[in-house]
Amino acid sequence: MRFDMQVVLITGGSSGIGAVAAQAFAAEGARVVITGRDAQRTRSMVEQHALAHCGLGDITDPLYCSHFVGEVLDRFGRIDVLVNNAGMIVRADTIDTTDQQWFDIVALNLNAVFFMSREALRHMRRQQSGAIVNLSSTCGLVGCKGLIAYCTTKGALIQMTQSMALDCATDGIRVNAVCPGATDTPMLFSAHRSRPTRSEMERVQAETVPMQRMAEPGEVVSAILYLASAEAGYITGTHLSVDGGYTAQ
Repeated sequence: MRFDMQVVLITGGSSGIGAVAAQAFAAEGARVVITGRDAQRTRSMVEQHALAHCGLGDITDPLYCSHFVGEVLDRFGRIDVLVNNAGMIVRADTIDTTDQQWFDIVALNLNAVFFMSREALRHMRRQQSGAIVNLSSTCGLVGCKGLIAYCTTKGALIQMTQSMALDCATDGIRVNAVCPGATDTPMLFSAHRSRPTRSEMERVQAETVPMQRMAEPGEVVSAILYLASAEAGYITGTHLSVDGGYTAQ
């Protein structure tokens, strides 16, 4: 029960890694609040897994972020952990990436992280405690063909993590990032125009990843929980790769 009665806010908590993280934090005693844009799926997640609360809105809007963090504070009085999990991927090269695709991915993968973190940090600084975990990617560490927008935003997120950590280092607040490799989630499959089958995806990972497989969402979530916990009390401003050795090659 590492997070007994702590308030944990997870963006994009209704599917994929975010949903698994929400369940894991709740299992360790946290009062879990999630955000999502799909109302039915988000509310269902809260009901099925006895989560504390949910928010339905656009986290790329700074006014919504301010309103929602205020709502969480009114309900629970504190925020102990923020997991910036919500994100999107655009599979297109430099020439084929449209203006709207660029604007959309920057808005969600970067702007939303900044807006949510800024609001949470204002409170965490007053309480002199807190942890933020940002979901970056191995694509933020190495370039990938046909993923210019995604790589750019995930690389910038690592720099944001480091700068934010330094800004808060004397306030009892830690800020870190997790960099998953290919993870078995709906986003991994939907990102491919060719809509690969599971066997095709497994073959690709066997050829490119030293451990010869995709990550399971729970393996990424274990890293998130560790960095958010008191066990990582002297860790801030770093990124942890969960990639089966992909970036070690």
